[in-house]
Amino acid sequence: MSVGASFQSLLRIWLKHSSADHFDDCTWRPDAAQWDKLSDIYNRNAGTEFGQKHGFDRIRSVADYRAAVPPQTYDTLAPWIERVTLGEPNVLTAEAPLMFATTSGTTGAAKYIPVTPSYLKEYSQGIHVHTYRMMADYPDLLEGKVVVSSSNDQEGLTPGGVPYGAISGYLTRTQPAMLRRYFVMPYEVCRIKDIEAKYYLTLRHALPADVRGLLTPNPSSLLLLAQSMENHADELIEDIRRGTVNPDYLPDNAAPSLSSGLSADTKRAAELAACVRASGRLIPAEAWPNLRAMSCWKGGTMPLYLRKLPAYYGDVPVRDLGYMASEGRGATPLVNAGAAGVLNVDAHFFEFVPAEQRDRDDPDFLTAEELQSDHEYFVYLTTSAGLYRYDINDIVRVVDFYRRTPVIQFVRKGQGISSITGEKLTEAQVTAALVDVVDGGGFDLDHVTAGVEWGDPPCYAFYCETAQPWPEEQCHRFLRAVDGELSARNIEYEAKRSSRRLGMPLFKQVAAGSFTALRQQRVAAGAPEAQVKIPHLSTDMRFGEHLAVVGEHRVQAAETSP
Repeated sequence: MSVGASFQSLLRIWLKHSSADHFDDCTWRPDAAQWDKLSDIYNRNAGTEFGQKHGFDRIRSVADYRAAVPPQTYDTLAPWIERVTLGEPNVLTAEAPLMFATTSGTTGAAKYIPVTPSYLKEYSQGIHVHTYRMMADYPDLLEGKVVVSSSNDQEGLTPGGVPYGAISGYLTRTQPAMLRRYFVMPYEVCRIKDIEAKYYLTLRHALPADVRGLLTPNPSSLLLLAQSMENHADELIEDIRRGTVNPDYLPDNAAPSLSSGLSADTKRAAELAACVRASGRLIPAEAWPNLRAMSCWKGGTMPLYLRKLPAYYGDVPVRDLGYMASEGRGATPLVNAGAAGVLNVDAHFFEFVPAEQRDRDDPDFLTAEELQSDHEYFVYLTTSAGLYRYDINDIVRVVDFYRRTPVIQFVRKGQGISSITGEKLTEAQVTAALVDVVDGGGFDLDHVTAGVEWGDPPCYAFYCETAQPWPEEQCHRFLRAVDGELSARNIEYEAKRSSRRLGMPLFKQVAAGSFTALRQQRVAAGAPEAQVKIPHLSTDMRFGEHLAVVGEHRVQAAETSP
């Protein structure tokens, strides 16, 4: 047996015995697995300030837990988390955080999710099961290399001196040596902010390799990678031929790992050049003929990107990456079909509220074994990060059962949040941005609603009703101001705009009386007139279809900020 084959065999054994077998066992008994997880979490944290205040030591059942701890949001937990960021011990968890995962909150300020050692283990469980099942289904996957995207885990330090950033970067930086040997990119690539440079350097490391797998959350990233390969083919081939890295794409004080170990490879350069001569371009399907599988999100709004992948990647199978967020990892897909995964009953404790009961004063909170197929639910998490009965504001649908465990699929964010590329834009952020823009710019605006505008890339269209039609220059000034305010309020929105996954907002002038007519339609449909609210952000993907648009304005690419 070769050294490479030995490593693969050891890796399979490790993944099987450390995660996959336990997960499989738990899917036969989800109720017991969930109780084991919940009791483990509250017992370990009974001595914390949160645990003492909520009587963790007196909990003996799920009913006791619900009676002791009311449902939480980030806003209700924020005072506790802030104390943790200041360095106070034993507040939410007995363990000190290794880092804080950051994501956008409902008010626009970044949310800080503590990543404790136990939470990191919980989060990694699903990753290990996913990896094991991919290896089982594609036995020669690791005879080549895998490209896995990640983001910077060291954006800065909290007042208590703990790093904050992306959990994906932390996992990349600390991954076991047994896994690291199969990954193409050095960790330092995740720290690059310039999107063009990041994709170029990713390809500079990946193109010489026999890439067998690609893993990234958003399929739009796979499209950007393919487009970068096509646009920079000549430069990349020349770098590979010479064993260099074009300095235009290296950041100041670049880490040595970004260019080290890249020796001249004239044979590989010639192979890639032949691809360009044959078809006139360089695309992943030709550059990596041994590509076995890709994994990315397939649910929610992702099908609009997924349908574009075959033009670049051919018929390579795509498996969903799993329902996950910084706050927790909810499900692990075991097959390629569909966009659903098996609930990670051995990772966190889950509760579910039927979607139709969301606004009730006393909604039913259900456990995993109480769910029904083809029903939609809001998700509440209890994790070792100190998130107790945490409302993540996600709606999932139960599509099937694996053994006795629900198979769930992400449907969308809950009320008031739109997330077409992961920006998690809230109505509160849009409203605040509009208030500042209108007040500061002297814009005469009667009614406005932002809705999704599909395109390449997608963007937000602002349907605006004004007393008089605006001249084009005023529309452009409005769009630039709104874009700036949204970027300032939402770190995820700004990141997606900077990476070009989300386009500049679009201005749509609607005819006078359009919003009054919309209000009338809702009243006619049965809504109490006094309770009809026209949102500033619509999560209805068909919003605007029945509005009379009389003018449309875009800011040209040359006028947008980089």
